[in-house]
Amino acid sequence: MRRKTGLLLIIAACILPFACAGERIDLNGITLFMADGAEISGDSFGDGGRHSLVIKTLSSLPDADSIEIVNVVPLAGDHLLVITRKHGLYKVSVKANACARIDKGLPPEVIYPFTGKGITKPIIDHSLSRDKRRIMVVVPSAVYLSTDGGFAFRPLPLIGVKRYTELLSGALHPTDERLIIIGTSSNGIYYSRDGGVTLGRIRAGIPGEPVRSPNFLEEIRALCFGEGDDEFYAGFGNGNGVYRGSLSRGVLEKVDDPGLFTYPDGDFYRVTSLNYLKGNLFIRTNRGRHKIIAAASKKRNGTLNRHIRDYFLKSKNIVSVYDSGTHLSFPGSYQPKRSFEPERRALGRRALYISYSFTQRDNYARLIKLLRYLKLNAVVINFKDDYGSIRVPVSDPLITQVPDSVHPYVNVINTLRRLRSDGIYVIARQVCFKDEKVYDFHDHRYAVKNAAGMPFRKGPEKWVDAYSEFVWDYNIAVARELEKAGADEIQFDYIRFPDVKGENDFRRFDFKRRDQSMREALASFLVKARESVRIPLAIDLFGYTAIYQWGEWIGQDVSELSRYVDVVSPMFYPSHYTGGYAASYGSKRIYYTIYLSSKRARELAGGALLRPYLQAFYYKDNSDNYCADYIGWELDGIKNSGMSDYIFWNDLSEYTILIRGLRRHRGMGDGPVPMNIKAIIPKKLPFDAMIEK
Repeated sequence: MRRKTGLLLIIAACILPFACAGERIDLNGITLFMADGAEISGDSFGDGGRHSLVIKTLSSLPDADSIEIVNVVPLAGDHLLVITRKHGLYKVSVKANACARIDKGLPPEVIYPFTGKGITKPIIDHSLSRDKRRIMVVVPSAVYLSTDGGFAFRPLPLIGVKRYTELLSGALHPTDERLIIIGTSSNGIYYSRDGGVTLGRIRAGIPGEPVRSPNFLEEIRALCFGEGDDEFYAGFGNGNGVYRGSLSRGVLEKVDDPGLFTYPDGDFYRVTSLNYLKGNLFIRTNRGRHKIIAAASKKRNGTLNRHIRDYFLKSKNIVSVYDSGTHLSFPGSYQPKRSFEPERRALGRRALYISYSFTQRDNYARLIKLLRYLKLNAVVINFKDDYGSIRVPVSDPLITQVPDSVHPYVNVINTLRRLRSDGIYVIARQVCFKDEKVYDFHDHRYAVKNAAGMPFRKGPEKWVDAYSEFVWDYNIAVARELEKAGADEIQFDYIRFPDVKGENDFRRFDFKRRDQSMREALASFLVKARESVRIPLAIDLFGYTAIYQWGEWIGQDVSELSRYVDVVSPMFYPSHYTGGYAASYGSKRIYYTIYLSSKRARELAGGALLRPYLQAFYYKDNSDNYCADYIGWELDGIKNSGMSDYIFWNDLSEYTILIRGLRRHRGMGDGPVPMNIKAIIPKKLPFDAMIEK
């Protein structure tokens, strides 16, 4: 059959049946449809089973079951460029029925068990020039550029990007080899006019925290250029829609289409791809919502190929479109894949952090009555504390070799058994990488070091090297002992690196592997822990690191780490949010802090159960006006965000305001706590009396 018009090639993920006339090629979960809109010759792209070698070649890769193809780009002749999420780039010859791995220079993923040869750090976003010679890929913490069609990549210097900036998206100008824009999770947009060597920044007009001068700007999940070399478009996360930007003016302005925006109420979505064609903007979101809107305000919109329009608007699984030299790309949103479903027994838990002394002597009966009165069914108890002391009996020599590390609570095994028999779910809090016992062990061998090689201290805190496999094994051994003692769930706290402020980083990590990032070290620990611990695993995260993709600061990448655990517990304490987060909501600030944080974290946590920590304590000068109403505002924020699980935190275990707040919120009475309820509040016992001698 003779080709009469330009080739129209629709590339889609073949998850659902897709009716289409013409020939079809399957490429490991991707279907290439040669649409009726253009006649094509029978030898343009082979058929008749000749694609089987391609599939076999891709399937032979390490971790082949997790291959995710994010783009397929037609090249000259019968060749295709296949871009995968973590398995590199391939040049495919359909006619010869073969493919070759290219992508030399892309950084490897470094996650336990360190056997993923050929696995790269995930490609979060990518962009191609019009001639397909220049290919830019965004991976966690870096941007790589190829100028030879993907055969070799080099990291861009990115001079001028602030330290700890999380890079999420990028776009090459279609024809100007020097012009690049890069989107971040909280620092706005960077642009370069010298090919990525030096960068300037744009913040003006970008939506951020709802305050006059936001500290953190909204996540920029997609970028594309418009007309000329000045106009560009940015797609945001969390329901903020699309904005038009100007490089010369250094500002962004909202594209006025109400259907694109859901912030702050409604189901959040993120814009996952933007494409500009003939004055039209193709917008794709993570909820399968597609829109085509008029992009240019002055230029007359061109006529779109009806097949492109129809396929884009109707197909949820479209990957890319090629039409007579024009290539549009629609990669899906990057969300790390889970390897297991969260344990259902961890669901439906509403917990109270308590002192262990609340479980002893006459306190035990009071505690059970109080929990039932407050309709709580779980407790969080320290079993490896902030100083590294382990509070259950231990026999593992890996642990006992560390001097002074084991100090069990009195009667701890019987107490755990008794709590479980009374229907109380016990969450064992285990502080991981802040540990003065391991810090001092072996003459500070496992301590984080400073630039001079001396043990690093952050105030009174003593941090151990979270890159160290010994430190991982030590904490996993502790978790196994807690499981053996009778805990229902292990909650890893301080699963992070020590934070530093400013642009200077004086931390030194002696056990860091080549190319390994902080997030990969923490992920490695969790992967290894998952192999040994059978009960549910949870992690505590800072509030901000659960609502922004922000793994460059202390390693807490919520999307990456959540894939290895059952539960994520962000610390959503309104008093700890900087810059007056949600201040523009006035009297509803506390409610919206919890509501927005919970919804954002659900978007990023990728299927893990979310059980936030809620504030049940005064903080410093009490500028947030912690009071009985505070509790109800927090609970309403949780409920209206679509969640039901939570933990109340007060490190002193003083809960009078909490009891008053819960009574008011549940219509159980107002004013001071009645005497009969005061009588069931446990009394703190001397801490020394709780430790075995």
